Amino acid sequence: MQPGDHEVNVPIVCVMTRFGLRGVRQLLPTYRDFRRVTREVAASQTPGLLRSAFLFENPTACYSFSIWSDLDAIPHFGTAVPVHVDVANKVFGRLSKDPEFGPELWSTKWRLVSVSNNLNWSDFNFRRFVLDAHERPREERK
Repeated sequence: MQPGDHEVNVPIVCVMTRFGLRGVRQLLPTYRDFRRVTREVAASQTPGLLRSAFLFENPTACYSFSIWSDLDAIPHFGTAVPVHVDVANKVFGRLSKDPEFGPELWSTKWRLVSVSNNLNWSDFNFRRFVLDAHERPREERK
């Protein structure tokens, strides 16, 4: 692969959820709950979840970011990791609320369509996973 942007045709899905918190005091408990879920994911060896991260925007906003092998893997996460439901219910009490729009919480999902040449992420071989998925015949990816 040469440096630059490279189109890929893979079933990999990225999910980002933004949490707008009521105040700075909600950030640490939210991060702890994220870590609780990731420990449970590791213990259950949830298939399909490739990697996740907790990202900070500012003291009152954060994101969970996850990479999935395909869209079908995401619904199984809730049943394989029941602590996720408990954590999701707890976070609602920490969210900032707009009278017109409700809790400051949103989520997006999108398919991976291109990658750069350098896909290093500590102990996760993302490059190998993308290349393997890209090279697999389309019928096998469904």
